[in-house]
Amino acid sequence: MKFIAGALTMLLVIVAVAGFVLATVRFIVAATAPPDFTDKLAPWVLEKSIERRVGEVGDAVARDPGAVARGMSHYRENCLPCHGAPGVDAAEFQEGMNPSPPGIDADEVQHGSDAELFWVIKNGIRMTGMPAFGVNHKDEEIRDIVAFVRHVTQLTDAERQALKTGAGLEEHHHGEPGEDHLHGAETPAASPSPAASASASPHQHKH
Repeated sequence: MKFIAGALTMLLVIVAVAGFVLATVRFIVAATAPPDFTDKLAPWVLEKSIERRVGEVGDAVARDPGAVARGMSHYRENCLPCHGAPGVDAAEFQEGMNPSPPGIDADEVQHGSDAELFWVIKNGIRMTGMPAFGVNHKDEEIRDIVAFVRHVTQLTDAERQALKTGAGLEEHHHGEPGEDHLHGAETPAASPSPAASASASPHQHKH
C-alpha cells in the first residue's frame, strides 16, 4: 500500500507541475525553443505507444521485384524533403523543424522493425511534423515505402540521381478516392528487391 500511495503522490506532483507550467504560460511553443522536460518525456511515451500498437500490423513490407522502385517514387514525392537520403540533402526548411526529422539511414530508423516503420508511416506522429500517410495511401503503397527505406543504405549512383531529379520515376496522385494512383513506367534505376528486413527493434525513434 505504501508503494501505491507513493506512486500516486508522485503522479499527482507531476500533474501539478505540468499544470502549473502550462497555466502560467511557461511552456514555449516556438520551434526554436531550447530542449525542456517535454523533450525528455516524449521519446519514452512514443516508444511505449508504438510498442503497444505494432501488433496490429500484419504484412509490413513488400518483397516483390518492383517494390523498391515504387517505394522510391513515393519516398521522393512525400518523404525526401524531411528525411533526405544518403548523398541526397533534405529540403532547407527541415533545418527549422523541432524535433528534427531523423535521416532515413539513421540508426533510430534502420534499427526499428518493419512493423514499426509501417505503423509510423501509416499513422504519423502528432506534434512532430510526421504526417499520417494512411489517409491518402493504400497499405500496399506504404509497404512499398518500407521496402525502399530498407534499401536506402544500398543506394546506387543511378538511384541517387533519380531521387535528386525525379527522372524516370512514376508520378503519384492521391486525389479522388478510388482513382488509379500510379502513372508512368517503373524506373530502371532502382534495384530489383528490397534489402533484408531488420529484425532488431530498439525503439529509438525521435520522429
